[in-house]
Amino acid sequence: MHQKYTVLAIALVTLFIGVAKPQPGIAQDMRQYSPEERFSMTAKNSLFVEGLGIGVLYSFNYDRRIAPTWNVRIGFSNYRIDATLSTILSGTASAVVIPLVGSYLYNFPESPSYLEMGAGISSAFLAASATTVMPASAATYLPIPTLVLMYRLMPTEGGFSLRAGVTPLFLPALFLPWLGVSLGWTFGGF
Repeated sequence: MHQKYTVLAIALVTLFIGVAKPQPGIAQDMRQYSPEERFSMTAKNSLFVEGLGIGVLYSFNYDRRIAPTWNVRIGFSNYRIDATLSTILSGTASAVVIPLVGSYLYNFPESPSYLEMGAGISSAFLAASATTVMPASAATYLPIPTLVLMYRLMPTEGGFSLRAGVTPLFLPALFLPWLGVSLGWTFGGF
């Protein structure tokens, strides 16, 4: 039984290495084209999940390359907390965070690796309600400026993508040095 899991683990690692490593023939073939032609053949879309990062604790994201060295990204995360204190007080707090970022991509020569440098806003929509003798509720919008400085593995022809780096958040009266890691898939299309 243990051997079956060992064989499965080796197969998964081999598959991952095959997907993650750059294909030397493709990279060399791409050099013969102009930057515009290379961009037209590049997988421009990415879907990924980010831990921590500009969605605060997590976010689901869509990323689109709009030019050879520029991309935009939009994400979504949702949080909710319910609390009850005996029969006296109960309440709910919720937040929806929508990150929107524009980034410059510096491509390391002949590599699927990039340095991503960007800035944007994480729009936080916050709401809270409490039930006591007199029910009360409140809602507000909080724009959170953010920066992005990340290493990015993004194969030209598409496939597994990885991002990791620094994503500081500028909260009101608080600078939060923050990190982010994301895993996803890059693909072609429109």
